[in-house]
Amino acid sequence: MDSQHRSRRQPLRSALAWVAYNTVLTVLLPFIALYLLWRLFSRNKSLEGFAERMGDIDRQIADLEGEDLVVWVHSVSAGEVAAVVPVIREIRHSEPLARIALSTVTSTGREMAESREIDPDALFYFPFDLPTIVNRVLAAVRPDVLVLVETELWPNLLYAAAHRGVRVIIVNGRVSDRSYARARLLKPLFRWVLSNVDVICAQSQEDADRFIGLGAQPDRVSVTGNSKFDEPFPAVSNSEVSKFRQDFGFKRDDPVLLAASTHEGEEELLLRAFTRLRVTHPHLQLVIAPRHPERGGRVEQLVHSHGYAAYRRSRALDAGGCDPLAPDGGPQVCVPILDTIGELARVFAVSTISFVGNSLVPGGGHNILQAVAQGKPALFGPHMENFRDIAAICLREQIGFEVAGLDALAAETDRLLNSEGDLALIAARGPAVIDKYSGASERNARRVVELLAPPPSGPSGAGSPETGQEG
Repeated sequence: MDSQHRSRRQPLRSALAWVAYNTVLTVLLPFIALYLLWRLFSRNKSLEGFAERMGDIDRQIADLEGEDLVVWVHSVSAGEVAAVVPVIREIRHSEPLARIALSTVTSTGREMAESREIDPDALFYFPFDLPTIVNRVLAAVRPDVLVLVETELWPNLLYAAAHRGVRVIIVNGRVSDRSYARARLLKPLFRWVLSNVDVICAQSQEDADRFIGLGAQPDRVSVTGNSKFDEPFPAVSNSEVSKFRQDFGFKRDDPVLLAASTHEGEEELLLRAFTRLRVTHPHLQLVIAPRHPERGGRVEQLVHSHGYAAYRRSRALDAGGCDPLAPDGGPQVCVPILDTIGELARVFAVSTISFVGNSLVPGGGHNILQAVAQGKPALFGPHMENFRDIAAICLREQIGFEVAGLDALAAETDRLLNSEGDLALIAARGPAVIDKYSGASERNARRVVELLAPPPSGPSGAGSPETGQEG
């Protein structure tokens, strides 16, 4: 078959794939609607942002008017927003006149975007991936480049963007073990979806190989690293640490175990480990920061069930701190519950040892670099699929430690509390590891800026990024 026939068949195949996908989507739409209603009422979700998700974003994009280049960045939740902040910073450094539109899926992602001083020119909830809606949003935003963070592959959006000539890039690209196993069963669908992506910047060589295995063209995939190492980790002063300790009712030298980003099932294990550890470390304190702040009430009940008082940070002004007296008038250990947005990154500096959740339960883990950046040992469970490369680096550098369950959690915490030398070594090594693996944001931003330039004459394409780690 000559190249002319082949070029005519590619758009035909793409159109047929689009029709097939949306036919299936139309059949499933009533069930999807019922699922959304179930989530809304059974999980006490609000209708916040519903109009924006339906494509009504005119008010949100008022500042995009003009002839400047527009970069639409999409990230799902708080973790992805935090990871893309340094990329946006680098894009603005290279293209100061470019307008940045940022979309998120979750309310926590939006709150993170508002609190991280990103100051996007437009901020809105990501639209439902239906043809009419995504076309309406694309027509309103008029992006020159669409930047997707990690694995945000929305078939209708990508098809419509490619049809409009919008260049598409994935930054911090990754494919988790679970996602890869499922995606391989639908490889023709992913081959079509990935055909609408111009450049894929993968976190690791394994991620790059998986994108290629799902149908991405090899010359569009490169390994640029993980921008999470470039996050603007806060510098926390000694006076700020002292203020947190005072608010929490801790003494200056009390060792602190911070349980960060915990999920259902993990707080119970941590409280049991805490009770066990206080036998040999009677001054040990515990702080619990649930991943979803709305679970603060549930965590408070657990804390009380273990015989401890609770200090809800969200009610700090009303409660005035933790009551140090038990109902019988005797002293009572108080467990602060950090059910607020935006404080956790700084509270890591208060800890002696940090545990990062969604890892003792099958959830894929959370980012452990905030603990590492503050020079704290990071404990995590065996379920770190979403952060496997970061976990592997931290294990290799001996600043992160995997604990399989309650016994291992208590034993490893006890070992570290008894080893001042190890704690001092980790305090110095953690920030050094952050510096060692930084630089991905600049590499990702460079790819975005290249796509903002007019396409070269001749056959269209994404250029020729080589597969392999960039320098």
